[in-house]
Amino acid sequence: MKKILSLCLIYLLTLIIEIGITANASTDDYNTFSEIMMNEGKLLSDYTDEEINELLPYVQKHKFGGPQVYANYENIAATYISNTLYSVENKGSTDVVYEIDIEIETSNKTTFKASGSLNGSLSKGSTKEGNKSEIAGKCGLEYSNTSETSVTETQQMKLVVEGNSRAIVYLTGNLSVTNGVAAIYALWIKLSEGGFEIVTLQNQYSRVEKRTI
Repeated sequence: MKKILSLCLIYLLTLIIEIGITANASTDDYNTFSEIMMNEGKLLSDYTDEEINELLPYVQKHKFGGPQVYANYENIAATYISNTLYSVENKGSTDVVYEIDIEIETSNKTTFKASGSLNGSLSKGSTKEGNKSEIAGKCGLEYSNTSETSVTETQQMKLVVEGNSRAIVYLTGNLSVTNGVAAIYALWIKLSEGGFEIVTLQNQYSRVEKRTI
């Protein structure tokens, strides 16, 4: 009788494990990624104030209106690792199965970021999106406020964690990075200046790593 009860408990526990859980994490904001590996160059967040100041002379030629742009790095290919979605450890001797849902980015998303007084100019006012589009255009890129919206889909995964092992599930993918400095002018007067960065998320997919414990 005790043996039958034990088997029933094990069966019920297995059912509970296999029901799994759902991931509800933001996976399309590159500012939250745990790691971005660029073929060359660096992210705007890694520039020092001194490095920005060394680049600003490239955008000091006054113009009637609009942005002056200097791209320090253009369309640099990069890969990324997002935050870990799941980390599951199985200290037993038999396999454990999880049914999990993962949100995957299914369309490109372009993000525009700025620093210094340029950030203020590009975050308010009726011409903010036009200036962003013009800066992007001078770098050979397309940008509009609608590109800020991306589409995600939920994918189901059966995760098998073998005995005495740990499974880690995370999202990875490719993106491109363009950054440099820009200044905004109106009637030959410089209104603002600073660094800018345009990052395009190109694709995203899940990856599983397993390690023995």
